[in-house]
Amino acid sequence: MDYEPKEKTKNQLQKEISKAPRKEGIILDLSDLHYTLDIYEENEVYLLVSDLKKVYFDNPENNLSLDDIDYIVISGDFVERGDSEASFEKAFHFIDILSKQLKVPYEKIVIVPGNHDLSWNITMNSYHLAIGTPGPNDKVVTNVGTDLFYLKRNDVEWYKKFTNYSKYLYEKLYKSPFPDNPKEQIKVILGEFIENKKIAFFMLNTAAEIDQFNREITYFDTDGLIKASRQLPQNNIIKIAVGHHPVDLTNSYGNDIPFANALQNENFKIYLHGHVHRTISLDYLNPQNINPNMLMIGAGALSVGKSGLWPGVPERYNVIKISKTDTPNKILVSVNTRQREYIGTYWQPAYIYYEDDGKKLTNIWSNVI
Repeated sequence: MDYEPKEKTKNQLQKEISKAPRKEGIILDLSDLHYTLDIYEENEVYLLVSDLKKVYFDNPENNLSLDDIDYIVISGDFVERGDSEASFEKAFHFIDILSKQLKVPYEKIVIVPGNHDLSWNITMNSYHLAIGTPGPNDKVVTNVGTDLFYLKRNDVEWYKKFTNYSKYLYEKLYKSPFPDNPKEQIKVILGEFIENKKIAFFMLNTAAEIDQFNREITYFDTDGLIKASRQLPQNNIIKIAVGHHPVDLTNSYGNDIPFANALQNENFKIYLHGHVHRTISLDYLNPQNINPNMLMIGAGALSVGKSGLWPGVPERYNVIKISKTDTPNKILVSVNTRQREYIGTYWQPAYIYYEDDGKKLTNIWSNVI
């Protein structure tokens, strides 16, 4: 009697697929939530997840599955005001709901603080009026005759400015407090990703030196980045740095250029950032100017209020696909950018990239790096 094998069940097929080497991985790239008490986080998750189900890269009939998302990156500015504990609670609720719906565990969620996430009450209260000779972190107020009056900074108290960020976000995700000392704040999340390659996210606090008097200072811990990078194996790891602020390569007097130089020499493939509520920035300053070794990708603003957006520029986020190539040490990076007019509305493709020599606009950007 001839034996006809039964058709494989769906569960059997899924198990076989899961055992197959993975050729690509997916990162959900978000930034600038700017949560306030009037934001309905459940609806924000609903709108985001609904849009993710429509995302595709190569074939319109092959939409992204929510189970395909490996990591969630949120690059700072979780709240509008860092003194609002209730806003942090809402931001965490958003993360928690999203984590459950996408089945991405906390250990695969990457967060960094932004300039809105620090407490200005703490930084303000760390200064007191003094007379005499100010130190490098103090602020001169005025002089009366030969007496010089200045605001003396209590550094121990001043560096506690991320207490709410630590308590309501960082500790809930990672079960340990966010260090006060900027030199101790770099954290690396290392995990499995695609065939024969792990992925490492280097989490940076670029807002470490900001307060009321220093609102535009960007802090790049270049030495800490290099040290953390060299503690990892140098082969078969895709290195991605994450910070809130973009790298300004026109700032020749700051530490932006040494930081960018360190990224490339330590073989980082991507720098993910937020902060810029204007345009996505791929490859340093120009999305069409290809850097063959590394990309800088800005996520735009996810849910900032209308007053925080530049006229004519919508809110945006990215879905990033990283694929294996046949060339050693090279990966294919594809960025699918989404946008909406303002908070509470539906997401759609963002047609901001050129293809076919500028003849056509697309929402997907790809290149081998």
